[in-house]
Amino acid sequence: MHSILLRYTVFSVFLTLIAVPVWSNPPQQTYAGFKTGQYLTAEQLVSWVLEVNPGLAAIQAAAEAAAYRIDPAGALDDPVLSYGIAPLTHDAGRGVNQRFDVSQKIPWPGTLAARKEAARNDALAVSSEADMLQLLVITQTKAAYAEWHFIHEALNIHHATQALLDDLTATTQVRYATGLATKQDALQAEVELNNLKNQELTLLRQQVAIQARINALLNRAPDASLPEAEPIVVSRQQLPAFQELQALALTHHPELSQLNARISAGESRITLAEKAFLPDFQVGMGYNSLWDDADKRPILAVSINIPLDRGKRRSILNQARAETRRAEWLLIERRAELLADLAQTRAEVIEAQSSVVLYQDKLTPLAEEYLESAIADYQSGAGGFLNVITAEQRKLSTDLAHARARADYVRRLAELERWTGASTNLSLPISIGVKQ
Repeated sequence: MHSILLRYTVFSVFLTLIAVPVWSNPPQQTYAGFKTGQYLTAEQLVSWVLEVNPGLAAIQAAAEAAAYRIDPAGALDDPVLSYGIAPLTHDAGRGVNQRFDVSQKIPWPGTLAARKEAARNDALAVSSEADMLQLLVITQTKAAYAEWHFIHEALNIHHATQALLDDLTATTQVRYATGLATKQDALQAEVELNNLKNQELTLLRQQVAIQARINALLNRAPDASLPEAEPIVVSRQQLPAFQELQALALTHHPELSQLNARISAGESRITLAEKAFLPDFQVGMGYNSLWDDADKRPILAVSINIPLDRGKRRSILNQARAETRRAEWLLIERRAELLADLAQTRAEVIEAQSSVVLYQDKLTPLAEEYLESAIADYQSGAGGFLNVITAEQRKLSTDLAHARARADYVRRLAELERWTGASTNLSLPISIGVKQ
């Protein structure tokens, strides 16, 4: 019991750090509320959180801004129009002599395409970052849902156990009054009952904490009411093979997509740095009335820059190459880490799934039978009351561990979805039962 409460406390501290309570900030959206009689499911909660999450909205706006930078990056600079007059050349026939020119800068062929490609890959990287944040928000939300479910389940288990102890306390008092039980039996029942009430206080405090965390994800007041979570039914269907999950991760995970985009953007910047060694052109046309001969007044011109400072350009090229190599090494490193996280999380999901099945098929029925047998022996006088208390404690810890295993299954499955990069589109063995 204490280990379960400790694990829950650690989770609450973690969730406090990752959920930013911005419900009081007027510009942010908030989830209006729940319908009467509505029960909370993981999918519903994820949908609502994604609608109002301010961090996700901010990164999506950044991705939109990056997308708008693609076309300007591949466009030519604006043409330049210049105009001048020679005020001391006034002529009675021609008036003041004047000159105007229109010129256009044209980069070396391929430069504009490289700029546009770099901007396009930068936009893809920001978009992948938005996808990464969405996966993280989904994982955090499902983990919060799992803890919300566990708290309700734990409270229900405690209430049922307290009701049982109330009956046992009444029984021991009657038996003590008739001389069939000792005073120690009655005191043991009282002590155990009060211990349960003390543990319930801890659960109630944790319920307030997780309620505040979920409301923070929804941008609501911490004490806003939440529906009870629907029961979790863990499927016995086997997980996909690791090779299948690995293929999904390597193909779809946004973190790998982001690094690939960074590499492509770096290659485009290498191209730009190489083309900086070559001159840019500037073409133009104009008219100069200072010429007496009208045929000589129109002007066509072309000019180029002279890239003399090759050391500066070489440094820029080396920088682009180094940054691209860095992105390539990061991709290799992150791919290995991702597959390791994927393998570990898959093993944890299998463990949680197997644990739920074991509790459901063996441990919970055995604990219930053990308690019933201890009570029957005590009532018949064949067993001591201490055996009843021991069986009750075993039944309580088994039921709590069973509830914990179901919550862990949902949480770990959410982690597995995150590492595959498939979000909620991944067909994994989980189903949510209908509240009766």
